[in-house]
Amino acid sequence: MRPLQKILILFLLAGVIAFSLSRRDADASTPDTPEPPPVVVSVEPAITAEFAPLHWAPGSVISRRDARVAGEQAGRVSRIVDVGQRVAEGDPIATLDDTTLRLREREIEADAARIRAQLDMARLQEDRYAHLADQQSIARAQYDQIRADRDMLAQEHARVLAQLSQLRHQRGQMVVRAPFAGIVAERHAQMGEYLAPGATVIRLVDVDAREIRVRAPIDLAPRLRQGTPVKIRSGDDAGVLYVSAVVPVGDESSRQLELRIESGDQPWPVGTALDVGLPRAPTRAVVAVPRDAIVLRREGDFVLRIDGDGKAERLPVKPGEEIDGMVEVEGAVRPGDRLVVRGGERLAPGQQVSIEPMATPVAMR
Repeated sequence: MRPLQKILILFLLAGVIAFSLSRRDADASTPDTPEPPPVVVSVEPAITAEFAPLHWAPGSVISRRDARVAGEQAGRVSRIVDVGQRVAEGDPIATLDDTTLRLREREIEADAARIRAQLDMARLQEDRYAHLADQQSIARAQYDQIRADRDMLAQEHARVLAQLSQLRHQRGQMVVRAPFAGIVAERHAQMGEYLAPGATVIRLVDVDAREIRVRAPIDLAPRLRQGTPVKIRSGDDAGVLYVSAVVPVGDESSRQLELRIESGDQPWPVGTALDVGLPRAPTRAVVAVPRDAIVLRREGDFVLRIDGDGKAERLPVKPGEEIDGMVEVEGAVRPGDRLVVRGGERLAPGQQVSIEPMATPVAMR
């Protein structure tokens, strides 16, 4: 081989080696593909909670004194209170025309006065005849007849006075009075309308004597007694009230019994619909997680827990009872575990996360 060819070959080999070394250095200097940024999530802890499973039943706010007040006498309405008016016990709520009764009262008063005058005269005659009888100036039979006439007049006078009292009582009943203090909720009669005896005049409701009425399955009777705490929901408001009375008589068709619950100082109007949570099982300690932490899937429900390295891991769970936004779960979840409640829609197991601070602490009510 010629020397020139050897020199060319050496130059080519050197170029190849230099190119290879430059490529290797370039590859070494090229950075790795950057990892995706952490997913921003919100977390809340799993807790240990006392769970008392509840049976929710519809209830209503009622008044302990809610009456449809009727008149006892017939007559035409001459005055009646307006709907919404508040009345005190004994206040007149309706007045019926009593013209006929007033005229009859005058007639009986005249009869009573006439009979009273006759009775007074009979007593004077009785005294005179008694003196004559003692002197044997008249027959004893005449004196006995005078006494009998006086007794008959006395009985007649008593009968007329009884009629007068009865008539005055009827006149008093022409004014329908409130049996208790309350508000006029309905008016069943109008001015000028003729009412028959026993016809309803108004509906009177004592709005200061409110309570809650609810019907519960008779199977819950062993867990319900006076003083039992129950949950009450009205819209977004929730609280705890107490059973004031249990009617231990179940309906044969519905197999339910009635409860009364004190309303406390709640300003619910009479007729408000409520949801009442009644205890249906003993209280038990469970692991509970926020409702938003549970991901429901066809293949199985799970939660996303954040481990100590700030990465997500999937834990299968079996949900149970729910109370106040916390759900009882069975699985590998432990109290204190940080569970994703927001931002985990596209979060994969093992993915790094960035945790937002919690706005408010989680607490069982």
